[in-house]
Amino acid sequence: MVRPRIMTSFFLAVFFNALVWVSLVPLWHFPDEQAHFGQVAFFAENGRMPIDEENDLTQEVYTSEILLGTFRDNLGKNRFTHHPEYRIEYTDSFYGMYEASLAALSKEDTRKQLVHRESTRYPPLYYIPASFFYKFFYHFDLFTRVVTTRIWSLFLFMGTIYITYSLAKRIFQKTQESIAIAALVGFQPMMIFANVGVNSDALGNFLFIVFLIAGTLMVLKGINLNRALFLSISSLFCVLSKPQFIITLPLVVLLFFFVAVRDLRRKDFSKRVIILPFIICAVFILLYKKNFGSVGLIDQFMKTNNISSLLKFTWEYSLPHSVREVMPWFWGIYDWLGVTYPRSIHRIINRIVFVAVVGLIPAFFIFVKRKMWYSRRVQSLLFLAGVAFVYIASIFYYDWFSWYTGGYVLGVQGRYLFPTISIYMVILLIGWRQLFSFNSTLHTWSIFILSLLMICLNIYALYTIAKTYYDISSFSIFLTQVSQYKPWFFKGVYSIFLWLVTIISLVTFLLTYVTDRGKGK
Repeated sequence: MVRPRIMTSFFLAVFFNALVWVSLVPLWHFPDEQAHFGQVAFFAENGRMPIDEENDLTQEVYTSEILLGTFRDNLGKNRFTHHPEYRIEYTDSFYGMYEASLAALSKEDTRKQLVHRESTRYPPLYYIPASFFYKFFYHFDLFTRVVTTRIWSLFLFMGTIYITYSLAKRIFQKTQESIAIAALVGFQPMMIFANVGVNSDALGNFLFIVFLIAGTLMVLKGINLNRALFLSISSLFCVLSKPQFIITLPLVVLLFFFVAVRDLRRKDFSKRVIILPFIICAVFILLYKKNFGSVGLIDQFMKTNNISSLLKFTWEYSLPHSVREVMPWFWGIYDWLGVTYPRSIHRIINRIVFVAVVGLIPAFFIFVKRKMWYSRRVQSLLFLAGVAFVYIASIFYYDWFSWYTGGYVLGVQGRYLFPTISIYMVILLIGWRQLFSFNSTLHTWSIFILSLLMICLNIYALYTIAKTYYDISSFSIFLTQVSQYKPWFFKGVYSIFLWLVTIISLVTFLLTYVTDRGKGK
């Protein structure tokens, strides 16, 4: 039985740690935050999503970008781009130089005036609930509305971590491994950075992990009406949240047929559910005929077929780009893609990943020798690995498609891989623990150490954020600067209180984890 105290301590540690990220990162410095908040504000003010408006960004957001240096020119560059040494000018108080004037904008009509085009144009699933936070704090200043909208993303992030734990529990069936997987995802610095700002990625990552656990349940327990509907609905919501999740529709159909063929002779198998893949196909065809969202791209994909160009692009650009940028950025890239960790940190990460990959070799031979492909848990792992492969391939294919048809390279970033991050961490843990399986004590401690290393990376990332945006030469100067352009509950003594609570929750979790390691089922 899962011990409640380790679960409670874990989720409190993850929550308060993520809340520190929310409080520490300055306004508009989460990935594309100003553009996503622009869409939230547009919907909250107009009651609809932007479609073909010439301007979609409010005067309030536009002015804040100008004053805080994040406004981008026609080349997509601002004062921070290519200048990691740049910082805004700070004052000697808890209030920034332009803070009062920006706060006063909320009392004027600047929230309704549209003066620039920068807002995103994504599906509405993330933005409608986000607008509730915007409206609830409508009479507060811009900083409060942005931070409370970040809290909406934080809730989604916590949901992602909980589903990640549930997914790992069904695969490993042990508390320690399940907590380890959830910790590897929940404390992964770039995962936090990409998910607690105002950005629809938070919803997309949550919905995709829901889709993964729905598919895993289907593999583990077979088809019934509830699981079939769960899988189908999760796939549909994924498509409605992010265009690239169109790949879930064919995956659902393939999974249905695999499980149906596998379980056809079981007495409790209901042949009526076989009709569901055909219903999904019919819905898919309808969406295709209506040219709905990303489904409309399929016709373009089918008409664009140049395998030699795709292979050449992959070899000459995609693979080198992945090694040089995508993988380092996967672990952390901040300050408008200008700041990452020292090379020594990346070398440590690469060596740990390499060790885990080496551990997959004996795990593979054990898998073949024991003919474990009949195990449903192994089949669920193969399903997850297949989803990860299809997802990564589709991203790099679209990168080539964008370049081939329009001459524009998408520029794959590490955070684009986060919908399948739980799969990577499952594979990482399997390889890592396999190398220490010859001794039960060492095996148990190795899992804890891997989780601890990720937590250490998270702490170092917070240090990187702090020294990037603020002067950390003394605590008083740091506290003064970090309090500026923030709502009152992230200023001064309130920030100190948050940091203390975070430290206590993290230490409590680690002590509980060490005490309970290996216990619980």
